[in-house]
Amino acid sequence: MSPVPGPERPLRPFVDWHTHVFKPEHCGPVWTNRGTELVGRPAFGEADLAEHSRVMEEAGVEQFALIGLQVARMGMFVPNDYLGAYLEQNKGRAIAVGSVDPTQPGAAQALRQAVRELGLHGVKLSPPYQGFHPHAEEAYEVYRVAAEEGIFLMFHQASVFAPDGFLEYAYPSMLDKVAREFRDTNILLAHFGKPWMNETVELMMKNRNVFADVSTMPVKTWQMYNGLRLAIEGHVTDRLVFGSDFPSFRPDEAARDLLAIADLDMPLPIPREVVEGILHDRPFDLIVPS
Repeated sequence: MSPVPGPERPLRPFVDWHTHVFKPEHCGPVWTNRGTELVGRPAFGEADLAEHSRVMEEAGVEQFALIGLQVARMGMFVPNDYLGAYLEQNKGRAIAVGSVDPTQPGAAQALRQAVRELGLHGVKLSPPYQGFHPHAEEAYEVYRVAAEEGIFLMFHQASVFAPDGFLEYAYPSMLDKVAREFRDTNILLAHFGKPWMNETVELMMKNRNVFADVSTMPVKTWQMYNGLRLAIEGHVTDRLVFGSDFPSFRPDEAARDLLAIADLDMPLPIPREVVEGILHDRPFDLIVPS
């Protein structure tokens, strides 16, 4: 199942829907130490504003989403105003997806303030990292603010690396209730809901307001191939968007890995137009309200 050899393709400019910015002190000991253990780099790599700018320019990224995360139980806290300052420098090129932790008092109010003061476009939540049930009332308070303020919900509803994470809160199908009750709010699942891509596709088929990014997936060839076959058969590839998960992966390398899925010699191939569409034809207005 190796890619067919061929010349390296030049990349046209593309949108990266999943990039992070943070300083080392934002990450907390779990993220830093576990990152070093897994990939040999503290906190999965350097991601301050200067490094982010350099890599996006080198990779040919035309527009990018800046994503924060706040996980009180792990000591991770990327301030929303840190994202906001970088957003201000990249008007017209970036969107910002801030974060609040629903397990913490005042999370919903903090989100409303951040949206109004900083211009956030979305909010990142992670039930399996933050440790909350997606149907909990404190989570619904955050969802209601997102709906009222007209921003989208982004979920890490996928596997987690932290040993004390909550996989029982990670299943994508748990968001069906949220998608049903907030029909006018777009929902973006990070990492294609891996390893539950079948659940993710079923969720997307049922709910037109549900989308998924493929960040971290292209390097996992077998998962990516199977996820794309499921999405093709479910007719939801138009709601898959590209993401690199920088700094864990460089955007240009992740983009090439995605394109290479079309080169696999398989009985049921992935059409090249599918992967090129995910990479090049997913503008922000697909999900971000105008």
